[in-house]
Amino acid sequence: MKMALKSEAKLDRERLRPCICVVDDDDAVRDSLDLFLSLKGMNVVAFGSARPLLDCDTALAAHLLILDVHMPGMDGFTLLEALRLRGVAAPVILMSGLGDRHIAARAEVSGAAAFFEKPIDPQALLATVRQLLGGSTA
Repeated sequence: MKMALKSEAKLDRERLRPCICVVDDDDAVRDSLDLFLSLKGMNVVAFGSARPLLDCDTALAAHLLILDVHMPGMDGFTLLEALRLRGVAAPVILMSGLGDRHIAARAEVSGAAAFFEKPIDPQALLATVRQLLGGSTA
């Protein structure tokens, strides 16, 4: 019986942690963001491309999404538009290794809450994530 209580308590803690979806085709970037944000108390669900995110209901429950702009198949701008059409209202952070003022301006026009150039300063990202989540993280 104690094991069941411990498992239920763990599930309750998981439900209370903000859910962040990270979509990036670069394994190293995706894994780094997953580890960093997880260590900061967030529940991270990572995807290597847009299609798997769109094929599941995870995005509907996400508190925040972090999307790479340049990915094969569907880019981050198209993914953001597809998410909005599906009713996903969570804030979106776009990121790109090829950042320039045109991409940053397009990110703003597309409704992204923030834009980061890679490599991303982890502390700046964390501050933005916390701000977008309303300070609900540790």
